[in-house]
Amino acid sequence: MKDARKLEAEGPADPWRSCSRGPLREGIITVNKDWFGGAGLLEWDPERVSAFRKTAMSFLLENFPNGQLRYASAHVDEEAYHIHFVVAVWTEKPSANRGHQILLQASENPLIKSYEHAQDLAGEAFETIGITRGERRAEARRQARAEGKPLPEKRQHVPPSKWRAGERLKAQAEKKRILGDAQDEAKAAVENGRDLAKATVKKSRKRAVKEARVRKQRTARETAKMIRRRDAAEAEAVQKEKAADAANALKRKFVAEVGALEPRVKGYEARAEEAAEKYRAETAARKAEEEERARVIQERQQAEQVLNAAKAEKSDLAAQLRQMVQHRGQEEKAAAEARAARLTEEKRLQEAEEKVRLKAAEAEIITDAIETGLDLLADGALQWQEASADQQAGLSWGATAPDTKGARAETLKEIRPAMPMVTRIAQLVAQTVKRVLAKERQKLKQDADYVRALRQKWEPEDDARLSGISRGEPGNG
Repeated sequence: MKDARKLEAEGPADPWRSCSRGPLREGIITVNKDWFGGAGLLEWDPERVSAFRKTAMSFLLENFPNGQLRYASAHVDEEAYHIHFVVAVWTEKPSANRGHQILLQASENPLIKSYEHAQDLAGEAFETIGITRGERRAEARRQARAEGKPLPEKRQHVPPSKWRAGERLKAQAEKKRILGDAQDEAKAAVENGRDLAKATVKKSRKRAVKEARVRKQRTARETAKMIRRRDAAEAEAVQKEKAADAANALKRKFVAEVGALEPRVKGYEARAEEAAEKYRAETAARKAEEEERARVIQERQQAEQVLNAAKAEKSDLAAQLRQMVQHRGQEEKAAAEARAARLTEEKRLQEAEEKVRLKAAEAEIITDAIETGLDLLADGALQWQEASADQQAGLSWGATAPDTKGARAETLKEIRPAMPMVTRIAQLVAQTVKRVLAKERQKLKQDADYVRALRQKWEPEDDARLSGISRGEPGNG
């Protein structure tokens, strides 16, 4: 009795059995991009994508039965096709004090209890389409530890932000390497021009001195001829000097070209940064579009479930009608024995048939109203309006609502039989959109903080150049 009074004082208990990672589990099923045919949607083999999706869903439904699988969504925004899924594992626990309990305990599922076991089962399931299990690294580490051998290097997951930072460092190093190579090539060209000019001048001078000495040793009879040859040598020396001047001009040209390369390389850097920013924006937009598509598909499935339930109810009513008609036929066979009883029974049957027809008509009206309400929500004619200072929460007209008052009244008349259900669906849609937008705003804030932290590390000239580009000033590459 003491324990009972204590439990009554504590009140209802949380059904979640506390653990380090929360009551739900999220997982990803994927394979190396080369198995699909390459990196990205355009290079994938559609048949392999379809086979992977069917095998993955069969594996999830088989290993997370009885409603444990709560969510599954295929994504195509990465290099390899992959499926995100979420599971909630319920278990029943008898207790001496609390009695029979139903708890959320993820470790009750053998795949979550042992991830190595999950990988083994996945390897067996996907072997039918040519995918085998990966390396058993954890088992190899345990065996090495037991044998006293050096442990194999443990692979670490690299977050996307860290990977992008590494790629940016590689791009900057590649930029510096290209700029250095260009500068080295320019310097080599200048040095070659300088050496060529020196060698040309030196060679021409040696040749002129040699020819002058030969001319002095010749006889007087060849004086006139020697004078002409001297003039020719002097003309040749002038040409060589011109060649040296041309080599010096070529050197100056190379130096000017090297100076012109520097702003061009800076322009390449700015365009690379703009391309990276554009790629990040397109990736975020594609991801948001995929999440929005998954949300719409889930809402459509919920609406189809409601519609199927209404159709099932209609089918049951029709079956009841057929049974009553059969019963009336049996009663008609016994009309000769009890005419008065038959008349009474026929009257009762007619009343029952009328009720059944009324119920069937009412079910059809509700079904049509639900379909009309879902169409209005999907088209944006109706939407959920949160409570404000001057207005209560409830349905309101959207951007595509009918223009005239009469048309709106006619629309409300069509969906009035299913108004509570349509209102609940609209509220669920609004709440889902609100959660998605909150996540996107948080991601945008993180990106803005990241960019702000980067700008604090920039040099003053880099910050000034980015500000000039933002203002649209010319001369910024």
